[in-house]
Amino acid sequence: MKTPTSADALRVARALLGLSQREAAAAAAMTQKALSAAESGKNSLLETNLQLIKFYEGRGIEFLGEARIGREIASAGARFRGPPGPGSDLSETSQFHSTSYGVSFLAARSLLNREQAYVAEKSGLPLKTVRALERGATSSGAAAQLRKFYEAVGVRFTGWGDVNTGRFYRVGVRWAAPRSPNLSEEAVPNGDGVDG
Repeated sequence: MKTPTSADALRVARALLGLSQREAAAAAAMTQKALSAAESGKNSLLETNLQLIKFYEGRGIEFLGEARIGREIASAGARFRGPPGPGSDLSETSQFHSTSYGVSFLAARSLLNREQAYVAEKSGLPLKTVRALERGATSSGAAAQLRKFYEAVGVRFTGWGDVNTGRFYRVGVRWAAPRSPNLSEEAVPNGDGVDG
């Protein structure tokens, strides 16, 4: 039996693919209302969750988290599937999705389930800068400031870059690992790999 994922991870998967709720719902053959319920975690059917997982996995998304019976999924998130890490066979990397930037601020905001204005206010960045960074703009100082904000509230960025090609693989986000010392012993890992 397939394990469902969290509403947070479903929002991240959609953000990574750059789809609106309407676009994702149509492509996944469901109503926007059903998708919205799954992404909010309220009144969502298990079948809807599993249908969305299948849809996103078919588009190269890998779900992350540690599942324990009777508990919420710990360290939930999503990322693009990719080669294991630096040093991977470069001929192998061409079959995976890559980006020209190593972080997805849109996915990070989707994990938080917050509006751009909230992120701008809390990070101390202008709203137009947050918007630009979510579209992949490069501004090392602003990007570092935004990343620091997200990491401070518990977002962990995943992925690695290939210096030779300037491409990034396994880009995504997840919640930082819980502080419980026994979690790793009790949990079933899902999506361990190279994280940035």
